Amino acid sequence: MRYIEIMARVASGDAEAACDALRVLTAGGAWIERPFSQHDLESDAQIDSTAPAIVRAYVATERANGAEREARVALADASIDADISTREVDEVDWAESWKAHFRVERFGERIVIVPSWRSYDAAADDVVITLDPGMAFGTGQHETTRMCLEALERATRSGMRVLDVGCGSGILAIAAAKLGAREVLAADIDADCVRITRENAELNSVSDLVRAGRGSVGAEWPFGDAAGGFDLIAANIIARVIVEHAASLVGALAPGGRLIISGIIGEREGETCLALEAAGARIASVRGMGEWRCIEAVRA
Repeated sequence: MRYIEIMARVASGDAEAACDALRVLTAGGAWIERPFSQHDLESDAQIDSTAPAIVRAYVATERANGAEREARVALADASIDADISTREVDEVDWAESWKAHFRVERFGERIVIVPSWRSYDAAADDVVITLDPGMAFGTGQHETTRMCLEALERATRSGMRVLDVGCGSGILAIAAAKLGAREVLAADIDADCVRITRENAELNSVSDLVRAGRGSVGAEWPFGDAAGGFDLIAANIIARVIVEHAASLVGALAPGGRLIISGIIGEREGETCLALEAAGARIASVRGMGEWRCIEAVRA
């Protein structure tokens, strides 16, 4: 079978949003090629956030006439500037080729993300997470995931009870489990993400610690036990969802518990902080990476 490849060159900070916008057009999938600043990428890979990223998406050839136009409209509607081109390719050309752009990478001092199809010789203190993201968000390459992983490394203590809201590939939930959490609940409204999180938890031998369910905090709580008493909550979503669910997120923390949130665009930092403070949290820190923010807040 042959496909039309849509290639969009976008700013690095727009890559995830561009991928989401193009994915809804495709039956064949979409992925991001990040620019790396070094050639030896099998350890401690570094992404060059100043260089453009390439998003590739695929549609069946019978949709060739409208593919480029639809892609331009979708990206324009998402307010993303892009240089777009198309070409016809065989299925074998792309079905596995996205994996070449997902490499071993270190986060913080100890966390190392290793794609399931690559090998890595771990150092004694490494916290290795073997990952196959499938169709889910969360390879660690995006700035928001990177900041969450580094915050989790600093904040997670042995014996903690942790909640990951919007778990995607399960990368944050698995990291918390491997950093010493005694129990991790992982929730996502996307059934595929729940499945992929469970598969990755099994792959990392932490399925006894990580439980994944379809839903979220508040009325969509997917677990039978109470939605509260968490020492640490991670939520890498978007500002609108954080603001909407601020009371539920803060309410699910134990007194003194910490909330790590990202997916917050810089212009919505103030609105998000105000919503968390109104819900009874104290803003402990705000970290920026490019146009994205990671906010840490503590329940009084």
